[in-house]
Amino acid sequence: MKRFSFGLERVLELRQYAERLAETKLAGKAAVCSSLELALAENARATLRTTAERYRPGSSAADHRAVELYSLRLSSERERLLKSLAYAEAEREEARLVYVDASRERELVGKLREREEEAYYKAVLREETKTMDDLAAGARIRARAEGYAGMSALGTGGAYES
Repeated sequence: MKRFSFGLERVLELRQYAERLAETKLAGKAAVCSSLELALAENARATLRTTAERYRPGSSAADHRAVELYSLRLSSERERLLKSLAYAEAEREEARLVYVDASRERELVGKLREREEEAYYKAVLREETKTMDDLAAGARIRARAEGYAGMSALGTGGAYES
């Protein structure tokens, strides 16, 4: 049996490559978002610790001033992280849309390949079945012909014998 050959195999490979590339970019954008989310969580923990330190007994004015400045720095860092996270999430969404498009294009060619392959193997099966039927019919005809030839040689050929 001849092996199935898909005419658009090269196109399918290119679409698969584009999908993998889009998936890699999406993973990179998701990693950036996760990193920023972790930084925000750490900022929140630091802010909580700073708030607890702010009102501890026995601290001097210099300690209070240092804690206040650190708290302001954490607040500005939190704002920066939130802006960065919003930007990173927008980029991740764009990358996700690109990935979805690339995936859809790959699936389109992949399904076309599957349909053509299925049709090809059905046609091959029909051809093989037809060939086997022809061989069986030919064998039956030969067996009948040999059977009639054997009967006439023995003299038991049927109604025309005298």
